[in-house]
Amino acid sequence: MRIPEQKIEEIRSSANIVDIISGYVQLKKRGKNFIGLCPFHQEKTPSFTVSDDKQIYHCFGCGNGGNVFKFLMEFKNISFVEAVEEVADYLGIKIQYDKEVYNERQSELEEYYEINLLAARFFSDCLLKSNEGEEAREYLKRREIKPSTQRIFGLGYAPYSWNNFLLHARENKIDLNKAKTLGLIDINDKGEYYDKFRQRVIFPIFSPNGRVIAFGGRTLENRDDVAKYLNSPESPIYSKRKSLYGLFQSKDEIRKLDRAILVEGYLDLISLYQAGVKNVVASSGTSLTEEQVQLLSRFTKNIVILFDADPAGQKASLRSIEILLKQNFDVKVITLPQGEDPDSFINKFGKEKFDEFLYSAQNFIEYQTAQFEKQGMFEDPTLTAQAIRELVRSLSLLEDELKRSILLKSISKKFGLREKLIETELNTFLDQQKQRTQAGKNVASKNVKLTPDLSAINLIVSENNFEKEIVRLLYSGNEEIVGHIIDRIAPELFSNPKLKKLAEIAYDGFNEHKFSPAYLIDKIQDEELRNFIFKLTLVDETISKKWDELSYNGKIEKDSLEYTVATVTNFLVNQIENQIKRNNQIIAESKDERLHLELLKQNKELQEEKKSLLNQIQKR
Repeated sequence: MRIPEQKIEEIRSSANIVDIISGYVQLKKRGKNFIGLCPFHQEKTPSFTVSDDKQIYHCFGCGNGGNVFKFLMEFKNISFVEAVEEVADYLGIKIQYDKEVYNERQSELEEYYEINLLAARFFSDCLLKSNEGEEAREYLKRREIKPSTQRIFGLGYAPYSWNNFLLHARENKIDLNKAKTLGLIDINDKGEYYDKFRQRVIFPIFSPNGRVIAFGGRTLENRDDVAKYLNSPESPIYSKRKSLYGLFQSKDEIRKLDRAILVEGYLDLISLYQAGVKNVVASSGTSLTEEQVQLLSRFTKNIVILFDADPAGQKASLRSIEILLKQNFDVKVITLPQGEDPDSFINKFGKEKFDEFLYSAQNFIEYQTAQFEKQGMFEDPTLTAQAIRELVRSLSLLEDELKRSILLKSISKKFGLREKLIETELNTFLDQQKQRTQAGKNVASKNVKLTPDLSAINLIVSENNFEKEIVRLLYSGNEEIVGHIIDRIAPELFSNPKLKKLAEIAYDGFNEHKFSPAYLIDKIQDEELRNFIFKLTLVDETISKKWDELSYNGKIEKDSLEYTVATVTNFLVNQIENQIKRNNQIIAESKDERLHLELLKQNKELQEEKKSLLNQIQKR
């Protein structure tokens, strides 16, 4: 059974997000919005904003945001359906459940989740209740993992048999082909199904909201021909690049402390968590990916890397630093004594000693310098220059100029070099980054389609300054404003890919007669885009001072139809001017006289269109 979409929308539109959130967070009115201390991370200055007219919330500190359902899901750690039911109960709205199944795609995904849940319960029962699970229980006892901790992480055991889970799946009428897709079973040369996980301790992998999406299995066999770890393959509900082990269990502590500790393996994380270090996530033995970092950024921007002390672990730390810096993380690194990993260290020395190491964690520059020193790079002038350039290159990835300047001074002092010299190297790297960015834009702008029809123009010489404001208005929740924009601007006219995607979501919603910001934002899957639209709609920005001066001396009311008409007109005028510039550029570079005449004719038509648009503004 499911809640019908129209009933969900009725509940969402009937609820007042300010009333509901104020039951959990003390809010104060500031301008159009309400602010308070964020319940998802520790802060002293309020950055948690709730919009009454847009019915959304967003924290400018940790990035958490959404509609009323999302708040309850995050705050109470409940499912979407439970959040809808709670709001309905608060409003006194009765829900009549739809007995029809989800649409085909949703239904299929739900089936995958159900199969994994059934498998997780099977493995857990095998560990905790079966005689065969004794071997696994003894192994976990040797690793000092308590039964209570085993339950927190849903640990299990896959027995040594070729068909234990297979029989259980058949008894429960599971789709075996889907179980194979999830990597729980496979087919042998004879075309027969068999269990993929055998004689292994099982580590379920959860999504951030607590659904079982995959499994990792650690073998208990002492054989060279058996892989130590076996992991679920990519599936419709699992992408290794986008998943962090332990995030479901640790996300609240990460928000509370506004810091995450990153480790490599399952047992590293579990041992730390058991010892009271609960703000920890694991990359599951894989190199840290941009997608994992993006996921973690929803909860904190501060991270401490804690990989094994062996050469492989230290190399992994260096690789991770660059990815984290590119996404504006504050990065520190803990170096454990040689021969130790987080699991062994916390069990030998305890939390108090671990906290000492945590307190003395090095910033990424100090850590990289220490690694280069171990490699003997500072014993040779050529290698020293290479190492310093590598340090400066890492520095160039920081967006915070103040932090960059402070670390630049530390490099200068460490190596006894003039700050100006280090600054020159830094500027070289920064210029190279700009050139690479610009080169990408130039390549993208060469896909040209010339046409005198304004509505079909897709050539943009430079980014339209009014695009962002048009998108903000599309998410205003005002039907008249949104309708005016959609009638006059096609999504293809947006040059910025992110803004274009946001515009397309708003256009799709309007076509279904749904235009409230709370509804539209719920449809945005990309976390970066969600955060962008939160900031765009909740912060009162202007396009530029000049625009405020030119547009009715800044007296025009924001989010009015009059303001929208002026913004749309200026957007289209900007499009025309860019097209004319590009046409003139082609005329200057081409020797084709026929093309010259065609483009000159087009320019004339565009100038007339521009004049007509400007006249419309003056008449209003």
